[in-house]
Amino acid sequence: MKKSILFCLSSIVSLCLCGCLNPHLSSMGASQMIVAHQPRHAINGDSSAITVSVDGFGGVKMTGRNVKDGFSAGATAALNYRPLGIASPLYVQAAFGGKGGNASFDCSEAGKCNDLYNAWLEGPYGNKKYSFWSLQERIAIGADFDVGPVILGLGAGIQLFEGGGDFDDMRDFFGRYYSAENDDEGYGVKLYSSARVGARLGQYGVLALDADFMWIKTLNVGFMLNYFHPSGFHGGIFAVEKVGYGMNFGKTFSF
Repeated sequence: MKKSILFCLSSIVSLCLCGCLNPHLSSMGASQMIVAHQPRHAINGDSSAITVSVDGFGGVKMTGRNVKDGFSAGATAALNYRPLGIASPLYVQAAFGGKGGNASFDCSEAGKCNDLYNAWLEGPYGNKKYSFWSLQERIAIGADFDVGPVILGLGAGIQLFEGGGDFDDMRDFFGRYYSAENDDEGYGVKLYSSARVGARLGQYGVLALDADFMWIKTLNVGFMLNYFHPSGFHGGIFAVEKVGYGMNFGKTFSF
């Protein structure tokens, strides 16, 4: 849909605001990456300090600040390096991924978006889904500690993102004509941190729950529950803002 058509629609709506809040919108890339962090493989005698994990994923029923009803799918690859060897709890992670999908706009700020934006949401284009794509890169450091069969871990780093599509074109349109506040220009960087708890299941593998947090201007929260088989295959479920509720499946390779 061309911006000129949307501009014509906006001209029939009053330009006077009621003093309500301007909606905040951000890139779909400003969300957590779907990366299944591989715990140490003490159960299968693996002595490698380097692992590479690849994952494919899909998510539905997207939620987030002023977005809803989205679908996303993509893939990620992550390299984990333990600089002091497999016996060390310390790790360095470098990850790269991409995703695409579509999403609708919403007002999730307690109904206090401005009149122009709310009027557009109630119009014929308010429920339309708009496509997006994004690339994401992450560098993080952390540690996984073994407390008997229990795994406790922490990590922190930065995540970069770049993206575009109809969704970002609409964000630009809202910023120009609907007094929306865009938190980024389709690219940027956010701080990243994670906490995890897991359990070793002996010869059956490892189960791990990760909670991921990203912030700068806004806070994004995500959860992942993954099962890691001794063969290297893994899979799980997740609930992540701007990705949705979904499943991931992948393989970890040791070097």
